[in-house]
Amino acid sequence: MGAAASVPPSPLFVDGEEAPRDTVVNLKGLPDAIDNAVYTDEKWPLIIDTDGDASRFLKYQRGSFLLGFNPMDMEAEKLRQLLIGALSNGSNMTIKYRTFENGVDDLAKYFVPGSFPAEILNKPSLQDEAVWSTLLRPEKGDKKPHEFIPMESFCLIIIVEDEDGNLVLPEEVHKWFSVIRVGAKKGGAGGEGGGGGGEGAEDGVAAMFGAKEVKKNSKDLVEYGFDGELDEIKALVDKGFHIDSEDGREHTALSEAAAQGHNHVIEWLLQQGADPNFCNDQGRSPMYRAAFNGHSGTIALLLESGADRELIDRSTGERPFDCAKDDETRKVIDEWDYAKTTVLLEKRKAEIQRKLEERIRTAADREALARMLITKELCDKAEKGDVEGLKSQLLELAFEAESTSKRPLVTSEARNERGQTLLSLACQYNHIEVVKLLCDHHKTCDEDDFSLGPGEHSWEYRVFKANVNSKDSKGWNCAAIATFHENKACLKYLLNNGADPTIKNSYRKSAIDLAQDELDAALNVVVDHSEIRSVLEDWDNGNGSKLFGTGKVGVGGGGLAEGVAPEEPLPKDGTAMAMQLEIGKEGTVEKVAGGKGGGKKGKGKGKGKGSGALKKRATAVGKAALAGKKGVKKGAAKK
Repeated sequence: MGAAASVPPSPLFVDGEEAPRDTVVNLKGLPDAIDNAVYTDEKWPLIIDTDGDASRFLKYQRGSFLLGFNPMDMEAEKLRQLLIGALSNGSNMTIKYRTFENGVDDLAKYFVPGSFPAEILNKPSLQDEAVWSTLLRPEKGDKKPHEFIPMESFCLIIIVEDEDGNLVLPEEVHKWFSVIRVGAKKGGAGGEGGGGGGEGAEDGVAAMFGAKEVKKNSKDLVEYGFDGELDEIKALVDKGFHIDSEDGREHTALSEAAAQGHNHVIEWLLQQGADPNFCNDQGRSPMYRAAFNGHSGTIALLLESGADRELIDRSTGERPFDCAKDDETRKVIDEWDYAKTTVLLEKRKAEIQRKLEERIRTAADREALARMLITKELCDKAEKGDVEGLKSQLLELAFEAESTSKRPLVTSEARNERGQTLLSLACQYNHIEVVKLLCDHHKTCDEDDFSLGPGEHSWEYRVFKANVNSKDSKGWNCAAIATFHENKACLKYLLNNGADPTIKNSYRKSAIDLAQDELDAALNVVVDHSEIRSVLEDWDNGNGSKLFGTGKVGVGGGGLAEGVAPEEPLPKDGTAMAMQLEIGKEGTVEKVAGGKGGGKKGKGKGKGKGSGALKKRATAVGKAALAGKKGVKKGAAKK
């Protein structure tokens, strides 16, 4: 570790100048206040948190959340890695303190050149290649400087606890930070910048970071949609949880309410801006689920709000009309004038755009909005398999960068709200031509460019080059996603281009693990994954890596390589750990056992949720645990 760096002089504050007043806001006004700090005051925000709400809110946003009083969190190498990640993704780096009585010195004691530089205090300095390039360690797997693109939407946020509301900061703090007090007057609008108004907090942070942030998610909100408990939903939304919160199968409260026909809940959710076309992990829209259960009145509500009757279930290829329970339901769908849907969708899109543009105040705001919109367009093209449209738009971004000598707004490493890159989306939806474009185009685009020196690459190269081992927000790399969705061609192409099938996600599952057959309690094969496993085995044999051997891992799986410790045995059925593993695999199991009328909630509620064949394996003790504190819930056969 190098010597600690001192705090550099501030270019934004003149000695003798009166310290600016603190901004006082409620939680809804926080995103706008942060926006003003970064883009108007050109300082990082220092948030004084009087009731803990700001900490809870920011903990769920994109980026890292560190405890400044924990030496393990503030270790130099960890700070370096997190800073590189935040710069690369344009996310925030939030550090929380119990006190900040020594002012900037409390942060400065962790400054280390080349790991956590003092220049982090000054946003323009941190964008200087001479500064950020010192952070990169190619020998440790970091990108080389010519491959690295720091995003200007990076944000350093300091949070300081102040339960008594009497904290006074050293005057020097104002040289570097724009001070924001949150919760000083509970329920009040606060002083300057406190309006916040009708904008959701999530939208403000989205504009600040230049991309939609990770939602403040509540599975309970989804559960209440299933139960039709509108008051409970309203209470959670008032606390800042996202209206389109998701459960493990990517069902929203609107989707759950539609499946049950709770029209009073649906009306309120739609009024609050819930997405009527938000599909679950199998592509089933709220209308699809309502049609399957014969809720014709629900379908009429959804259609009038812009729901698209043409959305297809990826597992069956069916539309809502195809799966409708009865003639009355089919009649409502069939008689709808589809031209109205197009108009309603355009109206919804224009309204979202209008709300975003209302917040535009600076050039940085405009750039952030442009980045967000381009990212969405690229992700949509990757999801739909529009290879020509994707190529054309990436070429435009590269040309603009070349002609302006500025870094491109977006590259192929653009990510959606779940942290998925374009390559990740192409693997999920089995668009092999998109996979080939993102894996291959950069390899030949510089062949005829003789102006480039050794080791130099054009912006076209850098815009198109995709990381085959990029991870989404839950740690799934492209190989694991292609394996889970049984997309053999995509997986094979990834492996031939350097994808690593041993990288584990947040659930400690790699592509190798996901390719093992699924068994019931009697060790009978419930789901056969031999076809996708054969792709990994063929690659393994050609690679000589011996991930698969002559022994068995599960059924049909390969033995472990020599020197690799065997995995720990699975916990016994019915134990708490077994239930957690089953819930983690929920996305695979319901497809097997649920069929068209698969049980959504089984017999549990709250934390006792689970589904499908794995739930049937649980012992009586396990089933009792699944019941949860609200008792046994009626199983529901639904999509």
